[in-house]
Amino acid sequence: MNSVWDEQAVIMRPFSLSKYLLVVLLMAGCGMSPIATPFHAVLPSTQVARVAPSFTPSPTRTVTLTPTHTATPSPTFTPTATSTPSPTFTLTPTRLPITATTSFTPLPAGLPSWTPPAPNSAAFLNDHFRLRRPIPLGNNLNVDRNYPYGSTARGRYGVHHGVEFQNPSGTDVIASADGVVVFAGADDVTTIGAQPNYYGNAVIIQHDFTTLEGVPLYTLYGHLSAVTVSVGQRVARGDQIGDVGATGIALGPHLHFEVRVGDPYNFNATRNPELWLHPYPDYGTLVGRVMLNGATVAGEVTIQIDVATGESALPRYGFTYADSSVNADPAFGEQFTVGDLPANYYLVTVRHGGLFYQDTIYLYPDRTTWLEIDLRG
Repeated sequence: MNSVWDEQAVIMRPFSLSKYLLVVLLMAGCGMSPIATPFHAVLPSTQVARVAPSFTPSPTRTVTLTPTHTATPSPTFTPTATSTPSPTFTLTPTRLPITATTSFTPLPAGLPSWTPPAPNSAAFLNDHFRLRRPIPLGNNLNVDRNYPYGSTARGRYGVHHGVEFQNPSGTDVIASADGVVVFAGADDVTTIGAQPNYYGNAVIIQHDFTTLEGVPLYTLYGHLSAVTVSVGQRVARGDQIGDVGATGIALGPHLHFEVRVGDPYNFNATRNPELWLHPYPDYGTLVGRVMLNGATVAGEVTIQIDVATGESALPRYGFTYADSSVNADPAFGEQFTVGDLPANYYLVTVRHGGLFYQDTIYLYPDRTTWLEIDLRG
């Protein structure tokens, strides 16, 4: 079992659709996201050998942590190295070639009769699930699917630069990985969001590892009701750093969680946290692009994801990134990401501007599954 989950065993038990709907309605009334639907995982008949990652981050250097700021940091702060000049963080995608897996047989009347092909080795080598959920066990650990990274909640809000974990005020917030605190407190003087007092009480941690391309990586925890760490303090994965709240610009208590690269104070330096959060055991992450005539479709497109195994289950939805204020990960160049999906067969449907796409895919456990959607008239 992956070390991220060595503290627990996640057990998902099937239940009826009527009970699931009741749970969804009750949780919606409480302002919480429903738990992940416990689909029956239909796994391949033979286990596919896992490919050992062989990627060596470049440049290879020791990242010098600089968390001892006492003066008000500039919003354009760039971490500096003591021994060598700081690299210029103009990131050039160097992802491995990924072959789209979109030629499966259309959805059959019953269970899919085909066996999934071997998972894409290139996509697996690009995986970087280095973070744990920033909420302790026993609470809601699910990313809010109504307002994921890069979406606008169907036009209701601004483009989201992180993800949300809906939990009551006062719920513990924990460090998602080892590191050093570089920001702690209110953001009314130091701007770390779109404007002052955007995240209210917040914490930013610089972690001990870098991105695949060798750039420092940070996590941000916003809207806290209390901060329990200070700048310069070293924290370990799982240490409490604050409490869930609704400070700053927040509609009700929740944790806003971000991944930033290169510059901890830059609101536009984010990456999709779901590419860094380790999936639940036997769950996976769907990652891909929506294309038309060889070009990426602009704007927010809805992607419907239905279980294709004859089970009664509500559909899941993903959304392409609404604009360029959020960033694709250089390892993938993705345009959408849907996490917390049990390994299973799924029917993926996209309707956009009179164009239609539908295909059956298999989503693999404990890794990303790449899907390039080609819209046709």
